[in-house]
Amino acid sequence: MDSSKSDYQSWLASYRARLKKIVDAATADSIIESFAATKTTSFRVNGIKSTPQAALDALSQAEVQTNPVAWCDEAFTVSPDQRESLSHSSLASEGHIYIQGLSSIFATLVLEPQPDQWNLDLAAAPGGKASHIADLMNNQGKLSVVEPIRKRMYRLADNLNRLGVTIQKTYLMDGRKAGGKVPDRFDCVLLDAPCSGDSRIRADKPDSWKFWSPRKVKEQSRKQKGLIESAFQSTKPGGTLVYCTCSLSPEENELQVDHLLRNQTDADLSPIEVPFSNWQPGLTRWEDAQLDKRLMQCVRILPNQEFDSFFIAKIRKRDD
Repeated sequence: MDSSKSDYQSWLASYRARLKKIVDAATADSIIESFAATKTTSFRVNGIKSTPQAALDALSQAEVQTNPVAWCDEAFTVSPDQRESLSHSSLASEGHIYIQGLSSIFATLVLEPQPDQWNLDLAAAPGGKASHIADLMNNQGKLSVVEPIRKRMYRLADNLNRLGVTIQKTYLMDGRKAGGKVPDRFDCVLLDAPCSGDSRIRADKPDSWKFWSPRKVKEQSRKQKGLIESAFQSTKPGGTLVYCTCSLSPEENELQVDHLLRNQTDADLSPIEVPFSNWQPGLTRWEDAQLDKRLMQCVRILPNQEFDSFFIAKIRKRDD
């Protein structure tokens, strides 16, 4: 066994022991198997520039075979061997389609943005969810997008322009400051918080699993606390905040939402209808801590050949 494989097995033993505290043993083994699986590629047709039928016709002419996603009319998958053809197609380069994970697509659908609202994406780069929000708004209304890193903000702005989004205003700032600057402002707020990144783990890419560690979980959870507080503060009474991560760790997920629920009396959770089977409800207990029972309404998406790891909470700001 070469050193990289030995290192991975050593890392995996520690990761598996922790994972079995979050999910049952069989599910933990299935998640670990997904790290080595060859995944399909998913994409979303950008309704600002195209229609599903027009995009599929063009892809068919380019000999790219697509498969529909039952729960989203604008989402499709292609087999792994056709990813390169899809990503190098003129449809992708011209913004008629956007290559995006199914978990990410579902999170924006949970937000349910509407035309003529004023909405916010608080950690927006590279722009997949922000452009999807604009699409669901029919490119009508106002969309504020925030990104704290200059290089990523430029990439975000370029992507939104390429995708035909015209309702956005982009801000280079730390999202933890947004709530204080614009309290009670937005109808819908999406916070896909920076996280330790279980969804990026691939068995054959050492950088991906070496990035993850309990220390990274702890480090990111500190940032997330400020971000979720800011996101909720910026949500208007009666509005919706969707908090999500691509992490499986309760410290970055349930514990963040639990903290918000305990400290904001006008915060409540809304149920999420999930149209696929690879998910589990949020935990109401982690190690020795009893958590708010409402957390069962959160969703932890379990990774497989089509989906990445994801956690979603739909938070309502009561207006009573």
